[in-house]
Amino acid sequence: MIISNISFEKKKFHVSFDNGEEIKISEDTLVNFGLYKGQEVEEVFVENLKFEDEKSEALLLSYKFLQRNKTRQQLVDYLYKNKIQRDIINLILPMLEEKNYLNDEDYARRYLSDALNIKKYGKIKSRYMLMSKGIDKNIIEKVMKNYDYELEYMNALELIEKRISKDETDPKKINSAKNYLQGRGFEFEIINFTLDDYLSGE
Repeated sequence: MIISNISFEKKKFHVSFDNGEEIKISEDTLVNFGLYKGQEVEEVFVENLKFEDEKSEALLLSYKFLQRNKTRQQLVDYLYKNKIQRDIINLILPMLEEKNYLNDEDYARRYLSDALNIKKYGKIKSRYMLMSKGIDKNIIEKVMKNYDYELEYMNALELIEKRISKDETDPKKINSAKNYLQGRGFEFEIINFTLDDYLSGE
């Protein structure tokens, strides 16, 4: 096969061959393979060219996507959505992890810190949110070992203070406060313990 023409259109280089076949590749792939008009190539070379170009595109998509902190599963879903084949995804994931673009344990630690300090979620919701983002169960268990229960208690107390007064006696309002904390992912034990402390004035 001989490259009969190379043209540029819509951010891609169009490489045409004398057998009528045409492929679209990035400038990086064109330069990396040193392609030029009149070059003779084997059919297997063209398949390698397609594969390497898709890998290059997958890495570029990944770098852009990972500018915001993301998990491994979120990236996989994003690449699937952009029609990147599984073989290429499996190939680039270790590359991204080695360069620390992907680090689910680091992500989980930072997310848990934000959940406690900013969002003021309880333990149940924090764990659920990590699971929903595709974090491996073993990683979740590892970061949860350092869970700050004292801060969780202070968060629960702060949220209760915004819902009811210290002298509240209406069961409906107290239950409403309990339901609110439950909705934010606090365990029943911490809810009851914090409410008892708050209403008793301790």
